[in-house]
Amino acid sequence: MKAISRIGLAVGVAVLLATAAEIKVDLSKEQVGKPPAKFEPIVGTWVVAQEGPDKVVMIDGRPWVASKDNPTKLLLQSARRLYGTSNEELMDNAKQFAYYPVAVLKGVDQFSNGTISMKFKTVGGEADRCSGILFNVKPNGDWLAVRYNDTENNLALWEFHNGMRRNMRFSDRTKPFMLDRAAWHEMKLTVEGANLKVSLDGTLGLEYTLGTEPVAGRRGPPDPDLYPANNAVLRPPVSGKVGLWSKTDSTSYFKDYVVTAK
Repeated sequence: MKAISRIGLAVGVAVLLATAAEIKVDLSKEQVGKPPAKFEPIVGTWVVAQEGPDKVVMIDGRPWVASKDNPTKLLLQSARRLYGTSNEELMDNAKQFAYYPVAVLKGVDQFSNGTISMKFKTVGGEADRCSGILFNVKPNGDWLAVRYNDTENNLALWEFHNGMRRNMRFSDRTKPFMLDRAAWHEMKLTVEGANLKVSLDGTLGLEYTLGTEPVAGRRGPPDPDLYPANNAVLRPPVSGKVGLWSKTDSTSYFKDYVVTAK
């Protein structure tokens, strides 16, 4: 019986390892002042910074105003590294894409189910103070992102398709997240099939189900791109690259980025 128990335990551990793979981004050997080796910057100025005892990834929003109208060179170089081609469709989206600094995690090509978590700290920004998790990144540059906005004190799920960003869900506006700017905070995205959940410091902030049909609002019928039939990034399953997200001139620190795929 003991032998059977040991075999059963071993099988159980093997199944667990086979169904859950965890990737922790280690920044300890990164060079301060250089772009992070673990992430591929697509838009924006992403560098490694020293924050107390830790090395962190910083999105520096200060150069954004000067560079926002000329993103094509960076996009072209990044597309070649990520997809082995210049990717014309990604280039076509460059103008709008430039408003949202993103960096893609290297080595994770098809995240579909599991969790993505990271810690962030808001540092500065005049127009925006946003920090987020990028996921479901498609080869044409379409993506989903969940973000915290330090000026609105809320969470939101955004989609990017056909060169335009649109909101899919906000957290409850009557219950704002009044976060301490001087402290680190944890954001966690959980993907279970079509179901998305986002928490902030352990508190559930929003939920959304991919494939949900849009409804008419005060401005009339929904945009055609919000119908999942017309927009692959809104159709389950989640399948694509992941990374970090920001907006315009936001400056934020990121660390402890963990992907657990199931």
